[in-house]
Amino acid sequence: MGLIVPWYTLGMDLVLLLAIGYVVIFLYRRMGKYDSELNILIKYSFVFLLLAEVGRLLDVIDDFCCGDTFYTIEWALYFVSILGVIYSVVHYITLVERRYMPSIAVEVGSKPKVRVRSSPGKSPLSMSAYVIFSRYRLADIIELLKSADFPIFAVTRAPDLYEGFNRGHVETVWITQVSGGIPPTALHLLQDSILQFVQQNPGSVVVIDSVEYLLLYNDFRTVFKFLVNVKDYLMAFNATLMVFVDDAVISPREKSFLLKEFEPL
Repeated sequence: MGLIVPWYTLGMDLVLLLAIGYVVIFLYRRMGKYDSELNILIKYSFVFLLLAEVGRLLDVIDDFCCGDTFYTIEWALYFVSILGVIYSVVHYITLVERRYMPSIAVEVGSKPKVRVRSSPGKSPLSMSAYVIFSRYRLADIIELLKSADFPIFAVTRAPDLYEGFNRGHVETVWITQVSGGIPPTALHLLQDSILQFVQQNPGSVVVIDSVEYLLLYNDFRTVFKFLVNVKDYLMAFNATLMVFVDDAVISPREKSFLLKEFEPL
């Protein structure tokens, strides 16, 4: 058994085999690390690219023997794989638009309308209370908020994240046990600070990215009541609430409670 195709053909087949194999391994190592919706996308992409990898392996075997013996199988594998990858790309872009660009309203048959600047007393986000079940998405949301021109109030463990907001008015409250901030057990003080800000800045956005830290010092019921009370007050001032929660630190029952009060983003 010897090489029956030009050497450069074998070289291209091997490069494609290794490239697709690398992506297959890359996706395999990331399965189960993210939320359910993204995990499904990763699993689909893994399966479709694994089919392509099998096709490439058969193609390399054809370079040494068998001629077109596997041609029909290869064609079927590539056909399914290409359709699957196209679906995965479209689904991923749709997921990104829905999760990371809440200020974009996409209408069928028309161009996306981007609402960046807001009129007085209104946030470009629809007036609502959102929950984001991921600790990895905070930086992305912050990047979006940096270009906004509406007031922002952040309850956070990392005030430095909110530096560099050149537009609008930004205030931060540091949740800490040391002086210079508000203790995590003083939820009434946090609530008072938030209400004072939104009363002076109608149409603002309140970001709470330190729920996990609050849960270290309070039980879930106490933190949940605090979040719901803040939400109810904010609705009266046309303000928007964005709560970040790592769903790895809460139970499915606790997550269902949050979903009853907050819209997932």
